[in-house]
Amino acid sequence: MFIRSILYVQRTYVVSFCLWIALSTVIPQLLTKYGCESDIKARNGRTSTVLPSSASMVQNSTIYFIIAHPDDEVMFFSPSVIEFSKECHNNKVKLLCFSKGDADSDIMGNIRMRELYESARILGISQNNVVLIDEFKDGLNENWDTRLIAEILKSKINDRASERTVLVTFDQDGVSGHPNHKALYYGVLNYIKLVGGRSHDTRVLILQSLNFLEKYSSTFLTNVELFVENISRLIFSSFLNVKINISFFNSNYSTQVLKIYSDLNMLSVSYAAMAYGHYSQMVWFRYGWLLLSRYLTYNHLIEI
Repeated sequence: MFIRSILYVQRTYVVSFCLWIALSTVIPQLLTKYGCESDIKARNGRTSTVLPSSASMVQNSTIYFIIAHPDDEVMFFSPSVIEFSKECHNNKVKLLCFSKGDADSDIMGNIRMRELYESARILGISQNNVVLIDEFKDGLNENWDTRLIAEILKSKINDRASERTVLVTFDQDGVSGHPNHKALYYGVLNYIKLVGGRSHDTRVLILQSLNFLEKYSSTFLTNVELFVENISRLIFSSFLNVKINISFFNSNYSTQVLKIYSDLNMLSVSYAAMAYGHYSQMVWFRYGWLLLSRYLTYNHLIEI
């Protein structure tokens, strides 16, 4: 019975993953090649995998991914990092990492610092656009000063009036409940207050935290959303002028949301950035994360 259950889970996972490849990669490429809608071509070819309307796009901007530890950029934000880095969006993407991942030791912190640069390179970000801020110690019991975070952000972020700026970080739950992640959310809020409020050219996007089942649903829930999105655009939007939106998130925000889906190419880059870039972190349970995490195939960003 136990072996049968294991085999059933394996088959279900493989079927779901193959379906995800079809929905995220094969079908969009076929639509790009044979479809007649310019909207479909614009959003599903090599240029983009963002499914909501183009009004939600982030383009012609300097984007700061504000992370707590080396590997956060892959484990949680890789779909967004890769998407926003695409040439068609004309963005400049930067990483601001607030620790070197020295929870275990300073030696490991130095290793992880070098790995961050390698991971960023794989994701398409040059070392010049990676800023490692060695002001805070990594740790579940470390309480970071959110006012100091705000001061550091003010010194690192170019807030010229002529430049569109986008800040991307964790939400108040920090994805995993990690206090370092949550501190960045409140640090960004303090930064906005520190600079006298947000200008019309500054946007703040936070990554929606998932509950346990959503977080480790792999491609299952993403498949449902992709299927409904494709049906909505192909049938309802084209012929009935009706749009359907489905999400498994219970969002407390009524503002604009941006849903970013990885395709097979993007997922391959994420795997490389984690498994090769952050080699020291590839202990046994990380492979489970790579197989099951929904954050590698989908980001739900909320503008606040």
